[in-house]
This record gives sequence, C-alpha cells and structure tokens, in this order.
Amino acid sequence: MTVPKPLKTVLFVVLAYVLIVLMMRYRREGMEWDQALLMGLLVTPLAFLLSWGRDRLMGKARGAGERARARRRGEVAE
Repeated sequence: MTVPKPLKTVLFVVLAYVLIVLMMRYRREGMEWDQALLMGLLVTPLAFLLSWGRDRLMGKARGAGERARARRRGEVAE
C-alpha cells in the first residue's frame, strides 16, 4: 500500500508532535500536560527546521567535495 506524500508528511509531523509532548511530560522533572502540549507546538517546527537545515548544509558540503575532487583530477565540474 502506498501512502500519498502529503498524508505521509502529516502523519510524520503528528507522530513527532506526540513523541515530543510525551518526552516533555514524562521526563525526570515532568511538566504539566498543558505546558507540554504548548511546548510541543513550539518545538516540533523547530525540530523540522533544524533537520531541513542540516540536510541542506550536508548537501552543499557534498557538492563542494565533488567539485574539489573533480578539480584535482583535472575534470570540469558540472
């Protein structure tokens, strides 16, 4: 069974939100449910933003490495 990409994205975001809220609620000095739910609303987009930034940075580094290797070999980098 294949899941459409928008539905997969929504499910992934909801799962991340639930996990973050549960982590906030049941950590050592757990917070109240209302605070955990609000913090989850703030932390979930931040987590995805950091993940996107890391992927972008790693992609740029990979491209720069490929161009540097091509220059060392004397090839024209595309």
